[in-house]
Order: sequence, then C-alpha cells, then structure tokens
Amino acid sequence: MHASQRAGWTMVVLLAATPMISATASAAEVVRRFRETDESFANPGQGWMTTRRMPDGPGRFPYSVAYFRMNWEELEPDEGQYQWQRIDEPLEAWAKRDARIAMRIMTTNAHSRGYYCSPKWLFDAGCKSYEYTVGGDDITSGGARITRIEPDYGDPLYIEKHGRFIQALADRYDGHPQVEFLDIGSYGIWGEWHTKNPQPWPVRKQIIDMYLNGFRKTSLVMMSDDAEAMAYALPRGTGFRRDGVGSPWHETNWIGSKKYAAVPGFADQWKRAPVVFEWYGPYEYLLQRGWSFDRALEFMEANHVTFINDNVGQVPADQMSKLEAIGRRAGYRFVLREISHPDHVAAGELLAVNMKWSNVGVGKLYRRYGLVLYLLDSSDRVICQQAQAAVDPTGWLPGDHSVAATLRLPADMTPGSYSLGVALVDSASDKPAIHLAIDAPHSARLYRVGSVQTK
Repeated sequence: MHASQRAGWTMVVLLAATPMISATASAAEVVRRFRETDESFANPGQGWMTTRRMPDGPGRFPYSVAYFRMNWEELEPDEGQYQWQRIDEPLEAWAKRDARIAMRIMTTNAHSRGYYCSPKWLFDAGCKSYEYTVGGDDITSGGARITRIEPDYGDPLYIEKHGRFIQALADRYDGHPQVEFLDIGSYGIWGEWHTKNPQPWPVRKQIIDMYLNGFRKTSLVMMSDDAEAMAYALPRGTGFRRDGVGSPWHETNWIGSKKYAAVPGFADQWKRAPVVFEWYGPYEYLLQRGWSFDRALEFMEANHVTFINDNVGQVPADQMSKLEAIGRRAGYRFVLREISHPDHVAAGELLAVNMKWSNVGVGKLYRRYGLVLYLLDSSDRVICQQAQAAVDPTGWLPGDHSVAATLRLPADMTPGSYSLGVALVDSASDKPAIHLAIDAPHSARLYRVGSVQTK
C-alpha cells in the first residue's frame, strides 16, 4: 500500500495545461483527497459543555466549554467587595485543559442552599422583595423546599446596585480570551427570565442594557422565555438559549409559533451568534414523562445548535452513539475534502494551492481563526508559513467552500522534498487550534496534506 493511502488520502497527478505561478510550464498538478472521519474531539466554539465549575476528571465527552451559574451574593457578599477568585479559579483550571468557561449570574435561584441569592446587604439597604417557596421531589422544581427571597427587579435600588455589579464584571472579563460567552441572566428564577412577579418592559430593557453596555467583545446569549426581550436583544447581536429541550411544550412554542412571531430574524440568528441548548432533565426523567429522546436530538440539529449542556444524566449504552453524533455536529465541523497544487516550485516563488472544504456541522464558527499554510522539512521544522488573510472561516456555513491560497517560498531554501501543512490558527497564541475531521497525519492540529519538491 502506498504511503499516501496509509495516511488516509488518495493522490492523483495531472499534467498542467497552463504555466504554473512557479514559471515552470512542465510542473504537474497534484490532487489529494481526504476521507472524513467520525472522530470526536473538543474544538473551540462548539460541542458539549460540562456543567462542572472545576475539573474533577476527564469527563465522558470531549468538552470545549465549562459552563456554570453563580449567585450574585457569592461574588459580592459585601457591597463593593468582589470575590473574583470564584471565577478566576475555574478560568485558570480549565485553561490548562484547553477549555474556556461560560457562565450566568443569578439574582434568584430556586436551588440556593439558603434564603439569599442576591446579597443580604441589598435587602438591608431597603430593596423591595418577594418571598417564595418551591422545591420537592421533582428535580426540575427546585432543591430543598424552603422559603427564599426574590428582589423586586423594578426597584431603583436593584437597578442601581446590580447595574454597578454587572459593569464591574464587564470591566474585568469583557474580551477575556478564556470566556466563551455570558448568559444575560439577572432576571427571574435561575436567571431564566420567568417569574411570578413580572416587571414592565422598561425595567426588563434596563437589565438587558446592563449587559449590552458592559460586554462589547464577549458573546452574550439571551434567555428565550421572554419573547419581548428576545425581540430586543437578538437584533443587537446576542445569541439565544433554550433551557428545556426534551419538553414537547418547549419545542412547540418556538420559531414560527405565535409567541415568537414578533422576534425578527429568529430563524437565522444562528448565522450571527451562538445557539445554546440545555436538557429539560435527565434521560430517565424524559422517558418517565413520555417524552421522546430522539425528537429532542432532532430539535437541536434543526435549530443549528452550537453548544449543549451535558445535564442529560446517565444514558443507556445503546443510546450513547446518538449523543456522540450530536456533539460532533453541534456548531461547525470542518473537513478538507481536496487540495491541489504543483508538485514542484522554485525557491523564492509562490506556491498556488486550491482547496475544497466542507462544514459538515449544523452551525458555524463565530470567532475567527486564520487559515495558514506551512512548509515543513523532514524533521517537521517549519521552513515558512503564510496566513491567508483573505480567507475567513467564520463565513463557512454548512456546505461546501472553495478556497484559493498561496505560500511564498524562501529564496535561500535548500532544494529537496518538503511537507505541505495546513492549520486553523488562534491569533492570540499563533498556534493551530482546530481539529479537522480528516484522516491525515497531524501533530498539535497542524495537518500534513501534501508534499512539494523544490529546486
């Protein structure tokens, strides 16, 4: 078997009909095609999210994001005294595992261990409030059945104090490279934008504006229970999330339904910002209610899911392949189908490279990663590299994409055989960052996709 076949691609050599850029009219055109793989891996900006605040083991899926929620009172137990270590610790710990964090701030939490979710000092200062009692055996109704407190979101004291907190949060974390996104929480039970004590639109708008004004760089995700809030937030660039996948009611009351008829661009928002889904409850809970696990998976795919919370609990072994499949297809998944280029080029000349890519995911990439070509010697040392500034993978929606690229060879390079490499690179680290779903040799996400002779 030829080495190229063992590496996972096939090679075709065509005689060029026109002169190459290398000015060598007899150069042959080399075409290599790659097989798509079903490998699961953690790629930035897509896939499964673990719901662990701190790493405590490898986890059952490759995770790109660690998602958690925090009570306001945890982060500001005393007015103006911020406990940022509660965020910094997981941020640093997950960075060591090549994962980012995402979070939501809650001001009312039906799972809180005690009376407060918003800090005690807020109510001591005179903020109006409501008491509520929830909890019991149903895992979706809350934790221990105790009395808790919910702030009056329309109280000017709440708007002032919480607005100051959100601005402090933004001052510290907006644009942080390890923060994937932030939910627009702060209103309703669990920050999900539903409450038995609803506020008029001007109040709710003020809460959304706290986030929009503070976070100009980090992605924001709007909760979907409030259609009026969605109609305001989505045109301003936020993503959206549904906490309740698996419930037929939640799936019916969605895009195209009467409730969301006034939300502009809802069906196409995934082309601009991330879509996040969370299961209504664990697998066994869904089945006990007579709900369809398969239909929930279809709902996620049809709605171009980017991230999925791993809160589905224990799943039978014969169903795990379905979860693995949705994790692979969530967001983007890039396949280099074919690459073609001259088989040899002179030192100092341009190597012209044509590529055929496919995005086989159901979503897209939102952060830009640069497409870079490399030339490597027999010791895998990079001889030269060139970023393709005109190529923007964030524009690769599901489907096929043709890309033309070039690589300028050094004028003083030694004649011989070199490997051609390709990678999608994080500009912050200048390192390859994205796994490709192709059967080609690679190291540290830099893929060897061909060979070139120089003279």
